[in-house]
Amino acid sequence: MSIIKDEFIPAQSIRKKINGITETIRLDLTLFRNPHINSGTVMGTVRDANGKPVSDAVIIVLDETRTVIASTYTGNDGKYNFPIIPSEIDYRAYSQAPGFLLSDAVPFKLGINQRIEIDFTLIADNFNTCSIIAGEVLNSCGLPVKSASVELYLVTETEPKLLSITFSNDIGQFVFRVTDSGSYFLKINATGFFSEYFPVEIKKPKSIINVNIVLEEDLKASKGIIMGVICDCDEMPLANADVILYRVGTDQSPVPVAYTRTNHEGIYLFINVPQGEYLVNSNRSVIVD
Repeated sequence: MSIIKDEFIPAQSIRKKINGITETIRLDLTLFRNPHINSGTVMGTVRDANGKPVSDAVIIVLDETRTVIASTYTGNDGKYNFPIIPSEIDYRAYSQAPGFLLSDAVPFKLGINQRIEIDFTLIADNFNTCSIIAGEVLNSCGLPVKSASVELYLVTETEPKLLSITFSNDIGQFVFRVTDSGSYFLKINATGFFSEYFPVEIKKPKSIINVNIVLEEDLKASKGIIMGVICDCDEMPLANADVILYRVGTDQSPVPVAYTRTNHEGIYLFINVPQGEYLVNSNRSVIVD
């Protein structure tokens, strides 16, 4: 089927008036070519896993540099339409809606004046009711404490249940995602500081709990140093490997107290380490396509 497009951008002349009989006026007009004459069109429908249309779903189109080229929303029928998308460029399209996960990328490339249909099937976000515990670990001067271990416990009728462990980043921040309401507490450990406990109550789904935790420096603690080199089985140093420092408790169970990464020579370093027995755990992650 042929598609009719304007070759030029519509324009309008200036105004002139005819004042008398046989008077002649001249109205010239310069037309500029339509830059979108060779553009393509993308349309489609967004549905859920049961095949039902999803309204108010957003669709975005990114170019090769991940710049947003176009965005729109679906109507009540789940349909969307991009009438003008420049042709002969590689794109990736995504869709998401409230209560659903972000879709996988749909790569496409438009030919000149091509019209294509891209449909999306969105998967329900089962963690949509999760709550977030976000906080900062600071010292008594208000400065961030990085690499502090933060343990999340659920309060039960018998004994607390350890759910998750994370570490504060370079600016002292940490985040937990919690699936259920209830009573929790955080245990924070950092080398050279006293341990701290912080209660957290989640009363309803989708809560966002902000906590600021101030650690008191242990002035009597010895300022030891733990260092080492992480290598592979060929004795080659591993750069950017994760290293977790554990302190061995009185019951001989290891407790994480700090986190760092190796440098380009595979060397790691922990400073201001109090007296005690320690061990380290290390690994390195890679992205597998």
